[in-house]
Amino acid sequence: MAGFIYIHVPKCGGSSFGAALRLRFLTSQATIRLGQGDLSLTGEAHILSDYAARRRELHAHVARGVRMISGHVQYDSDLHLNEAQNYGFLTLLRDPVSRFVSHYNYLQRKHPDAQRPDTLDAFLETRAAHRLASQYLFYFAGQSQGQAQDTGPLVIRAIRALSCFDLVGDLSDPQACHAALREITNGPLPLWHRNRAPQSVSVPRNLRSRLEHLCAPDLEIFESVRHHKAAA
Repeated sequence: MAGFIYIHVPKCGGSSFGAALRLRFLTSQATIRLGQGDLSLTGEAHILSDYAARRRELHAHVARGVRMISGHVQYDSDLHLNEAQNYGFLTLLRDPVSRFVSHYNYLQRKHPDAQRPDTLDAFLETRAAHRLASQYLFYFAGQSQGQAQDTGPLVIRAIRALSCFDLVGDLSDPQACHAALREITNGPLPLWHRNRAPQSVSVPRNLRSRLEHLCAPDLEIFESVRHHKAAA
C-alpha cells in the first residue's frame, strides 16, 4: 500500500490509535489541522466550511504521497477510488449512545458555551444534539440528521463506505484493533498507551430510550458493521 488514511471520529478513543500510527510512519505522516473554518460564517455553516478545508488538506497530503494521514476528516469516496486507491483506510468506532454522552461531556468540559444547555436532558431537544448524535452519518455519508429529512439513504451510504475500509475497529476491543493494525501495516507498531477497554460512560437510565431514538441512524450503522465483521 502507498500509505494509510485514518479517519478519526470524535470521542471514539482514537487519539492513541492515531498516535501509534503516526509513530509507525514517523518520517512521512501528517495530521489534518482543525480550526480552518471561514471566520465570516457562524454555526453550522462555519463547521461545514471547516470540514471542506480539511478535505482539501487531505487531498493535498495524498498528492504529496504522505504515507500516514490522520484526522477528523470526512470519508471521500472519489478520493478513495482515484488518487488514494492505493491507500488503506482505517477508522475506530464506538457504541453511538456512549459516544454521544462522552462527546457532550467533553464539550461541557473543554468548550463551554452559554448557548448550550447545561443538562443532557435539555440538550437532547436542540438541533446541535441531532448533529452530535449522527457523527457516523456525517463522517461516512457526508451529512448529519439535521441536513437531511430522510436518513435511510445516508445509512446505506455510510455502511457501503465502511465496507470499503481495510479496518473498522471497535473501541470495546482495543487489543484486537492493535493486533489488526500490526498485521495491516506489516511491521512493528509502537505500544498503544490506551490498549485496554475504555472506562464506561454513565448513560442516564431515564434518558436511554430518547438517546437510542436520537442515535438510531448511527446505531444502525454500528450494528451493521459489527455484524458483518463478526460474520467475516
